[in-house]
Amino acid sequence: MYLNTNSAGKKIKILHFTISNTGGGITKFILRLWKYIDKDRFSFDFVTMSNYLDYAEQLEKEGCKIYYLSVYAEEDKERFAKEVNSILENGYDVVHLHTNWWRGFWLEKLAQKKGISKIIVHAHSTGVHIKEEQSREAANKLHYEQREMLTDEIATDFLACSKEAAEWLYKDKIPWEKIRIIPGAVKLDKFKFNVSIRTEYRMKLGIQTGDFVIGHIGRFAYEKNHEFLLEIFYDIAMRDENAKLLLIGVGELESSIRTKAQKYGLKDKVLFLGKREDVNCLLQVMDVFAFPSFYEGYGLVLIEAQAAGLKCIVSNTVPRITKVTDDVEYLELNKEMWVEKLSKISCGYERKDTSHILDAAGYGMETMVKTFEEIYSGE
Repeated sequence: MYLNTNSAGKKIKILHFTISNTGGGITKFILRLWKYIDKDRFSFDFVTMSNYLDYAEQLEKEGCKIYYLSVYAEEDKERFAKEVNSILENGYDVVHLHTNWWRGFWLEKLAQKKGISKIIVHAHSTGVHIKEEQSREAANKLHYEQREMLTDEIATDFLACSKEAAEWLYKDKIPWEKIRIIPGAVKLDKFKFNVSIRTEYRMKLGIQTGDFVIGHIGRFAYEKNHEFLLEIFYDIAMRDENAKLLLIGVGELESSIRTKAQKYGLKDKVLFLGKREDVNCLLQVMDVFAFPSFYEGYGLVLIEAQAAGLKCIVSNTVPRITKVTDDVEYLELNKEMWVEKLSKISCGYERKDTSHILDAAGYGMETMVKTFEEIYSGE
């Protein structure tokens, strides 16, 4: 259906489910899309399950509405329906659902009943995002059960950040010709390797010229595998007194990782930098990017790290679509292999500007934004 702005200049209204306050991959993706999309043609509003958003005031200044849901559908269907229907009364042209796994299809059905002309389901992961193992097993069971009931009548558009994410969310229930794979993108010029920024930020962080800095960006959550990363770093730090580990992000497991770092005697070698808006600058500080996730739908931070010219050591569970340059190497989650590989990188390498490679491969922000403008407007 063609949804382009009419002669009166009415904007296409898009409602995004959901963003959070953790600064995770889905939220970063949605906010970047909002930052660069044509605001004369499109407006974004957002739904969140978080109690508050640090950046809510800025979004509201930019004309966005934020709706705070109090309950998940599987917890209280009646209350969920009441709250969602109240939101949908505001006349949206597009509902864009960003998800990791299936709990049910309540939102899609409510949007259909309201007559929303374009309903987009967007796969962003290859696993459930739950901390406790027992709850994770139950969530996986629910996901598989719900997926068996999936049909292509539930939405108008089916997107995924990678082939692996599409297989996880849609399996064989949605024909492949109806699924569109759209990899994440970054503003490449912001991440290009910059010696001046590297020097400035290393000084700010108290990092010396000869220090070997391993970096990681991601929520402190099960799937990111921080515990494994800390064990690797402990072995490296025992060999190299100049080794440092930068951990950027927040999350439910941060406290336990802090405790473990202190137990290992690494308090002064592991820098917990929290949720940051200057990730592009912090990537300049690093000498290697380590990404030992148990699973990823995509891994946008890998594109950022490659744009910054970093060598990247990555678990072999991460989708291969993230390998755009020769700087990415995949390893199985074997501690000795990771320690050996990272130790070799500590000897140094020539850091190059790789932004032109990523741009040519279509990972520039302008390419991705244009794609979504076409999807939203039905062009």
